[in-house]
Amino acid sequence: MPDPVAETILHNGVIRTMDEANPVAEALAVAGGKVVKVGNWTEVQTLRGEETNLIDLGGRMLMPGLIDFHVHLLSSMIARLHTTALDTADDFDAILHKIGAACTRGGGRDWVVANSYGALALRRMREPGALAALDAVSGGQPVVLQHLSGHGHFANSAALQIAGINAATPNPPDGEIVKDASGQPTGLLVESGAWAVTAAIPDLSAAGKAEAARASIAYLNSLGITGFADAAASLEMLEFYRTLDDAGALTCWAAFHLALSPTCSNYSADEAQSMRERRRELCGPHMNADFAKIFLDGVPSLRTAAMLAPYASAPDEAPVATSLTLDELTVAIADFDRDGIGVKVHAVGDRAIRMVLDAVEKVRCRNGRGGPQHQIAHGQFIAVVDIPRLAELNVLHDMCPPLWHPNSASRTHEAMVGTERYATVWPVRDILASGAAVVAASDWRTIAPDLDPWEAMCGLVTRRDPTGRHEGAHAPDQAVSVAEVLPLYTTNPAAAMRLGHRTGRLAPGLSADMIMLDRDLMTIDPLAIAQTKVLATWFEGRLVHGGI
Repeated sequence: MPDPVAETILHNGVIRTMDEANPVAEALAVAGGKVVKVGNWTEVQTLRGEETNLIDLGGRMLMPGLIDFHVHLLSSMIARLHTTALDTADDFDAILHKIGAACTRGGGRDWVVANSYGALALRRMREPGALAALDAVSGGQPVVLQHLSGHGHFANSAALQIAGINAATPNPPDGEIVKDASGQPTGLLVESGAWAVTAAIPDLSAAGKAEAARASIAYLNSLGITGFADAAASLEMLEFYRTLDDAGALTCWAAFHLALSPTCSNYSADEAQSMRERRRELCGPHMNADFAKIFLDGVPSLRTAAMLAPYASAPDEAPVATSLTLDELTVAIADFDRDGIGVKVHAVGDRAIRMVLDAVEKVRCRNGRGGPQHQIAHGQFIAVVDIPRLAELNVLHDMCPPLWHPNSASRTHEAMVGTERYATVWPVRDILASGAAVVAASDWRTIAPDLDPWEAMCGLVTRRDPTGRHEGAHAPDQAVSVAEVLPLYTTNPAAAMRLGHRTGRLAPGLSADMIMLDRDLMTIDPLAIAQTKVLATWFEGRLVHGGI
């Protein structure tokens, strides 16, 4: 069959295709939403017709659209649009000032939800008087503050009362309602200890959520992202993005890790089973929900990540309990595995990471080695001896959020575990050298209010803070090259989403998902990667952001 006449030809550029068979080209032709030819101008211009749209790239770089494999997309956009913004560097007094300004005086009933606070504010929240101080500025209005990790909250007395939390309320499984010496709640809620409060926050209207879903896709496209995987998806979320897909407005490939496990949702067993059985019928043509999520531990900043050795900041503290035992985790993964569902397990501490690998090893023995790829989310504290097991067991390392360079959050983690142990985290070069499947992702909206893949890439290449606010480099021997980083945002996540045959590369027959940048990432100073601007984004050959 002869090649079709091109609808669009992009030429006079540096086209980095991520296709090993043809890594660099100067021209590319698109027809029917797909790439039909890649090569030099002489080769590609043969597909030019009378109505072909010619786009002169002006020597700029064109590459496949990025894929963010770990993002909390809808909830993060809702937070961006409808909550009070805090800076993770804010101290508690600064937060009180912002909350006071946001609250309606005189006992208003509307909730104020704010995020995200960091280590500086958390220290004050652990001290006596913090709850009274928040109550004093909120005028009886319920207030909830969220930690940057999403694993901790601080609520005022009005919010605690509405949620039914008092001195008699026991700690829920895998969580803590922090109490003072007299047994009264202090307002600090850890892990599932916050669920009663977050469940009490009035829900945004369906129209508001639909608008947030639409805005979230436009936001991704503006950053050069043409694919995403939501890390803890609900039935409602699928419905909103399905509506966009049916309308031709889902200009991203979308994967959803369903929150089917009791470790990450309050679904009843019947509700979870129904969503699992209906997962494919709920998806549109650009959606895939053959994934599930399990939480196994927490985060270092709250000392809830399950570590092999005690925390340097609390050497006498009892070891953190994981949300599931090894046997329970094995049974859960094996059940999903038999149904072709890949499981993303939140595991930060080295003990939790080892437990995931032990569980998957047992699953491979029970179900056979032909089951789906499973994933360790975060995994920064992986022990050296466990690195080879990732490839051996077909376990993907989902690296996020971008804490592989100095920033306020990584400094907090270092203070919790100690400098010596922190020097070994994020061994990216060693993991890549092991042959493991690896992706890099944002985990938006943890650690930062804005999603910025270019700063994250810069940090992987330099191991330095791209903003310059924090000095030094974290484990510079684990830095990787730009050529090694780009697959972590393109071909690797496409394969992990089971879409490697459709996107992630610019090659004939694949979707024309591509971005034009203001610089060539392969030739600039690596520190300049952080300032990269996306000039245009195409999804299935259609311009969805920017222009020439």
